[in-house]
Amino acid sequence: MAGWGDDPVMTELIAAIADGWRPSAVREERDSSGTSFDIVTLEKEDGRKEFRSDHLAFHRYVEGLMEDHGLSYS
Repeated sequence: MAGWGDDPVMTELIAAIADGWRPSAVREERDSSGTSFDIVTLEKEDGRKEFRSDHLAFHRYVEGLMEDHGLSYS
């Protein structure tokens, strides 16, 4: 997992939620090197967006999203 510094993906995710997109799913994936990524799916009307990051700050933010929106890893 990447460190605690700025994560542009998390910044985009936060902006999308502020714009009315809502979290609908969260999952975790690993790449071939074993790096773990959190993936958040947002929905708004008929659209869907996914945000994917291996950043530690993103992971912590996603944990809060799951708690706030009654989601779990799928």
